[in-house]
Amino acid sequence: MTPQDPAPRFGTLLRLRRRAAGLTLEELSERAGVSVRAIGDMERGRSRSPQARTVSSLADALRLDAADRAAFTEAARAGRRRPEEPAAGWCPLPPDAPGFTGRDAETAWLLRASPGTPLTVVSGAPGTGKRVLAVHAARQAADRYRDGCLFLDLRGLDAAPLPADEALLRLLGAQGVRGRDVPADTEERAALHRALLRDRRTLLVLADAADESQVRPLLPVPGRGAVWVTARRALTGLEHARRLPLGPLSAASAVAMLGALLGSRGTAADAPALAEIAGHCGGLPLALRVAGTRLATRPGPTVRDLADRLAARERRLGELRAGDLSVESAFARSYALLDDDRRLLFRRLALAPGPDVDSDLAALLTGLPAHLAEQSLDDLVELGLLVPVRGDRAALTDLLRLFAERRLRAEENPEEIDAVHDRLTGRRPGTDSDATRPNGSP
Repeated sequence: MTPQDPAPRFGTLLRLRRRAAGLTLEELSERAGVSVRAIGDMERGRSRSPQARTVSSLADALRLDAADRAAFTEAARAGRRRPEEPAAGWCPLPPDAPGFTGRDAETAWLLRASPGTPLTVVSGAPGTGKRVLAVHAARQAADRYRDGCLFLDLRGLDAAPLPADEALLRLLGAQGVRGRDVPADTEERAALHRALLRDRRTLLVLADAADESQVRPLLPVPGRGAVWVTARRALTGLEHARRLPLGPLSAASAVAMLGALLGSRGTAADAPALAEIAGHCGGLPLALRVAGTRLATRPGPTVRDLADRLAARERRLGELRAGDLSVESAFARSYALLDDDRRLLFRRLALAPGPDVDSDLAALLTGLPAHLAEQSLDDLVELGLLVPVRGDRAALTDLLRLFAERRLRAEENPEEIDAVHDRLTGRRPGTDSDATRPNGSP
């Protein structure tokens, strides 16, 4: 049986449902009013065009529920299509990222999710390479999923993420359902989607999910396939999921990634400068990819030149840009999704006097009530914009601190910043004590 020969799939489904109901051919024939010979021909794939009325009678006789009936009916429709009407071919896996390296343990962990493992969530901060990892691992796992791998970008960071009904339309098209056969109702689309995937060994990769409500209608019932979801949020509301939080690469893996991207242009003499670049990138895969792409494609700066440019804190984010790849843009997309309180806390974290903060310091920085400051801090951790360190404390990575400083200077006036410094030092407004400001703060 192949994807181009759908008739045996209906025959196999009919046989499975008949046996599950404990019926012989003769008993099903009597219940449905369909001849034994016709049912036998359908089960053996000899009858390629069962009529809608026949299919409905068989479904009634088998007492199928709504989901099973939808799958049964769609399989029969597929058998009536002409061979020259292939599946839409939507939702193919993207190509593997050039120079992919440094995620061997995470890749192996994903590959341990065998067919039948219902749900895996890969989460992490902006630029940690969640989508790239999922695609890389899915390409390695493809031979385990004989019914294929489907990839769908949920556009969770856009102002308008992909709606569930549109996502289901694309997924159904990728499974061979013609547009005119797709139900108009979202719940009916979801039921058909679940019914089709239940008996298929398919890997579904859902990238950049906005939240749990966007993902739930797309999840199949537990069956023979698997679903991998990537998101900046941990999506803790999705139950019974395997979870893989992504952080920065190790120093050795970061240097290896730069070397892979640089290729033959790199030399042994570049090793110290590459280590410096990896450090300035904070092990962030997106930053490393930008730096490596710049070195590999531009004839101008040497490895040492780029290391020296990145050493200047005020220039670092601006230098981490190559074509449409930009670390600052990736951070800005997450920042744009925050509400006013979360944005306020994030940018004022640039004024924190130490390496990390707790809810009390968050309240002092923002002037928010303690419970709102604590909730804002938790939300920034869940979004990957803060890293939990110990207890209830959290910290900005170096690159995110640079971004917070930029947003602070762009969005707040000096008087507002001075007022925060006054609260931090316990001074009355108007006294003169710049010496007490945190090091490096605006």
